[in-house]
Amino acid sequence: MRLKTTSLWLALLLAGWLTGSAAAQSPTSPKPASGLTPTDTVQMFYRLLREQRLTEAFQLHVCGPAVEKMTPQQLDELKPEFLKLIGKIPEKLTTSGETITGDDATVFVVVPAEAAPGNPSPQTETASVGLIRSNGRWLIGDRETQALALAHGESFFKLSEEGVFIRMFQNEDAMARLVTQLVEIEQVFARNNRGQYGTLPELVAYRNQFREDIARLLASLENGEIFGHTIEIELTPDRRDFAVYAVPKRHNYDGRYSFYADRSGVRYRNYGGARIEKDTPGNKTLN
Repeated sequence: MRLKTTSLWLALLLAGWLTGSAAAQSPTSPKPASGLTPTDTVQMFYRLLREQRLTEAFQLHVCGPAVEKMTPQQLDELKPEFLKLIGKIPEKLTTSGETITGDDATVFVVVPAEAAPGNPSPQTETASVGLIRSNGRWLIGDRETQALALAHGESFFKLSEEGVFIRMFQNEDAMARLVTQLVEIEQVFARNNRGQYGTLPELVAYRNQFREDIARLLASLENGEIFGHTIEIELTPDRRDFAVYAVPKRHNYDGRYSFYADRSGVRYRNYGGARIEKDTPGNKTLN
């Protein structure tokens, strides 16, 4: 689970200018995107941004689907923020290499760094920008952001500015911790109840068996909802085993991931808001 604490789209772009640009050039027609290397893509994206050719620039970014669906009026409303961003992009940055692993790539560039105390000389450092290959084209960004841009279309930037995605990432982190904690709570409950596990209502009802902080946590789960997710605990007929299920109430708003947990650990995946099982294909194991 990753926690992002700034405006999603602005953070992505600000991180980007730190990680790849080329000298501004006079307007020219860009090469077909399918023929661009990762380094070409990074250079072209920031050149087009500096030239304020926003629609063309975002054809090279995972947020492209959101920009494509915006009306001219919606683009005009965002233009002041884009102009602030463009003003932060240096005229010239030097790329220092790239790595490609399958459909993922990283471009390395040399960027200005803060001068060390007592040393006014210009400082530089190497930074990186990530790209993914999608439909044969390299795009700046990651698959998670691409999925959100596709899901929300023209509303993507507005939702981001409203903090919807920040809350979503926070919900996901909180749920990962909570589901892990529920497995531990079940183990304690079983030790106190002759090896039998409890349903969520039973854990809530017998919360006084636990220390005060756990009791408060269980009390907050009385209606089976927390952090924008619904939680269920199912038991085997003999009550000797259990499974914890958690799903977002509103997929891509409250959370992206569904969770499954038992004594062997916690699994999760983006499953469209539906429940996953232990062996659902594509599950990831929470470390």
